[in-house]
Amino acid sequence: MTDARSEYERLAGRISDAYFVVDSEWRITYWNERMEAWTGVQAVDVDGDVLWDAVPVLRESSFELHCRAAMETHDSRSVETQLRESSDTWFEANIYADEGGLSVIARETTDRKVREATAQLAETVFENTQDALFFVEVCEDDEFRLERVNPVYEAHTGLSNEELSGQRLRDVFGDEQGSAILENYRECVDRREPLHYEEVLSVPDEQTYWETRIAPVVVDGNIEKIVGSTRNVTERKERERQYHATFNQTYQFTGLVDPDGTLLEANDSALEFGGFEREAVIGSPVWEAEWWQTTTETQETLKAAIETAADGEFVRYDAEVQGADGTVIIDFSLRPITDERGDVVLLVAEGRDITDHKRRAQELEQKREFLKHIQSVAAVGGWEVDFRTESMRWTDEVYRIHEMPSEYQPTVEDGIGFYHPHDRETITDAFERLETAGEGYDMELRIITNGGEQRWVRTMGTPWYGDDGERIGARGAFQDITERKERERTLQRTNERLEEFTTAVSHDLRNPLTVAQAALELGRESGSPEDFDRIEAAHGRMHALIDDLLTLARDGQQVDETRTVALDALIESVWETIPGGAATIDVILDDYRIEADEARLRQLLENLLSNALRHGGDDVTLRVGLLDGREGFYVSDDGPGIPPARRDAIFEQGFSTTSDGTGFGLAIAKGIAEAHDWTVTVTESVDGGARFEVCTERYPPE
Repeated sequence: MTDARSEYERLAGRISDAYFVVDSEWRITYWNERMEAWTGVQAVDVDGDVLWDAVPVLRESSFELHCRAAMETHDSRSVETQLRESSDTWFEANIYADEGGLSVIARETTDRKVREATAQLAETVFENTQDALFFVEVCEDDEFRLERVNPVYEAHTGLSNEELSGQRLRDVFGDEQGSAILENYRECVDRREPLHYEEVLSVPDEQTYWETRIAPVVVDGNIEKIVGSTRNVTERKERERQYHATFNQTYQFTGLVDPDGTLLEANDSALEFGGFEREAVIGSPVWEAEWWQTTTETQETLKAAIETAADGEFVRYDAEVQGADGTVIIDFSLRPITDERGDVVLLVAEGRDITDHKRRAQELEQKREFLKHIQSVAAVGGWEVDFRTESMRWTDEVYRIHEMPSEYQPTVEDGIGFYHPHDRETITDAFERLETAGEGYDMELRIITNGGEQRWVRTMGTPWYGDDGERIGARGAFQDITERKERERTLQRTNERLEEFTTAVSHDLRNPLTVAQAALELGRESGSPEDFDRIEAAHGRMHALIDDLLTLARDGQQVDETRTVALDALIESVWETIPGGAATIDVILDDYRIEADEARLRQLLENLLSNALRHGGDDVTLRVGLLDGREGFYVSDDGPGIPPARRDAIFEQGFSTTSDGTGFGLAIAKGIAEAHDWTVTVTESVDGGARFEVCTERYPPE
């Protein structure tokens, strides 16, 4: 074996495959260029190195196991293996072993393995597919010979693979059918692309219809075979014939029209409707028949429809046609029929009398529009819940009130979820009583629309009973009463202001007037300047009272157009207009912005800041900041504060704890807040003074 090994090494330069030699210690003694190209490892880099260290990819592979076994037994062997189990690379190695080491000649066989696997897969598909498959050999004599068919083909045609293999097409299918098949195969070869067609075959003696697809098999640029699949469509063809044969047995108007518009056939229903014989219309343009003589527009519409259908497009529309007893509206359609090549060869015309249906639909639509208009005018809609399916339906007006799109599908839980958080328990309890006890309800509650707006609604619910008396659901009405509620609230506030205004005029103005009159009488007698000072002070108080009363009377609790206001900038502007003396203000608002009527908000801030200066002393410190956990702001001071017993009274009109106050400033501030749907409350500040909190949340806790 040593001499043989030497001979291998001498011939190594003449070996085109990958070739290497190792000694008995696995040290590499020869590594040819093919091995370099294959492994990327150069001979100069591994000469004398242990094989498994020099080429780690070979380590722990099945190839290593074979090499070690050969080295141990001094057996030569041939193996086909992978570098690693996870590798896609296959190679064939001839291992020659003796006492001096190993010589290995290897070549990559990956392409062959892939071809074998592909062939095996193709064979598996060929044998097990549900389609009828066949191979045809392309011969040099311009003939085509069947090479092989699969079991499905055998089952469908009754022809076995053995009797078909090697046969010419004419030998199997006869001259006429064989020639037709031959033309398709030649076209496939000439065009070098797949074909799809229908054909008629007599197999074995019965005429059947087949839908066939064929494609060329190209090897090295040459078409060597044709592969095809086919399926029996005889039953489909039979159904088509039956359809054409039975079109006359229907109550619908049915006809056959040539793509050029010529009426080829009409069924009895169509002829009886028109009141004329078949000969009067068959063979003439269909638009000239009495059916279509209602208007010129009707005829032109039909002509355009026929042109569209002749292009292969299905056409359907409502048409008014003339009958023996008058005109009717029909649901009319034109269906194109194509041949094997896809050309339109026939139009099937159908018409169904829908006059009563259209009339009922029109009446229903008129009623629906009328109801929709009434609902819109009255801002009232309806709803329905089916307990059996747990489904809920809304009318259009209910969708509008909730500001939801018409495609929205509400559930009972969704409907309850729209109610104001403080009204949900009320509506939930009422609906549960309706569902369990059949107890109806009629309530006025608040909802929050999809757009975030609060609206008042009147919601009513009554039980819905089936024919057997079982309670199967609930139905009710839903009305937007927001404007009415606003009018009621405005009227109530107006009455309250009128009463308060009357009290103020009769009491608060009378007091300074009495003081002025008394001082005037004393002044006439004494001529003392102090008496006239008292008169001037009384007049000043009356002017202040009149200004505040005019503010209440003029503005009330109405808000003009709102906009986004930077609160810190507005407070700075207000502070500059108020005589503050030694007082200071600390504004911590972080660029807070608020949606408000700026003029009314300015008045509110002036009143709160002026009140703090009036009661807090000359050196009072004010602080303005944001509320914790709520939307809004506060104004606090380090003055004497307000006793808890007086905190509700300070917002009443005319209430004042100083002789120079009018008692209307905080009442005006409260009115402005309520006009914005805000709340204003007073508590104690961290410095022991007063803290006025203005909560601007849309739905603050009640």
